[in-house]
Amino acid sequence: MTGKAARKATKPRSAQDGVRKTGLGAGWQAEKSALTRQAILEAAVRCFVQHGYTNTTTAMIAEEADVSRGAMMHHFSSRSAVMQAVVGYLHVRRLNEYRQLMSDIDSPDQTLTRTAIRTSVETAWKYVNLPSFIAYQELLGAARTDPELASAVDEVEHDFEREFLKTVRAVFPHWKQVKSLKAAHELVQFVMQGMGVAHRSPQREQRARRVIDTVTDHLEKIYLADTANES
Repeated sequence: MTGKAARKATKPRSAQDGVRKTGLGAGWQAEKSALTRQAILEAAVRCFVQHGYTNTTTAMIAEEADVSRGAMMHHFSSRSAVMQAVVGYLHVRRLNEYRQLMSDIDSPDQTLTRTAIRTSVETAWKYVNLPSFIAYQELLGAARTDPELASAVDEVEHDFEREFLKTVRAVFPHWKQVKSLKAAHELVQFVMQGMGVAHRSPQREQRARRVIDTVTDHLEKIYLADTANES
């Protein structure tokens, strides 16, 4: 093969190599961009918990995320854009955290006991003490007087309730056929949320334990009554 023919033969291969390198570079850039975006959203959540929604600025979030102001503005052009993105981020995170916390409590291969019911209530209490819950409460409070934020929150709230109940059915197989499942779920949800936002309540943990016992009593009665009727 002549030198000219050899050069001609190698050109397509070089071009293909260039495409591969460009593709890898583009993939890495996309991954890097996604990681930076996630770091910003996680930093915003930490800022909400530490400083509150009202006091959180984009500069504060950028510093917490350890990114430049330019990088921050590249991903989110305004404070409002960050806040709306955090709503969606917390929507996914809160569902995933709930699934992980509740995944090993109820097993279809074992008889449902009072201990398992109480564990589920205790875990629900842990859930409303996670940073994600606290941060979301900050958003809910702000959404009351912020129409733009309220619109973003309303959009995910409906989906969250639907997915949350679907998750309850999945992780608590014994409750799947119980007619009062939704009422039982709402009892736990609203009681725990109420206790969760009572951050300055005196003797908070002691009072929470008493409420957990009471909620467990009610859930056990609901479950036994429904299953007795079915049999």
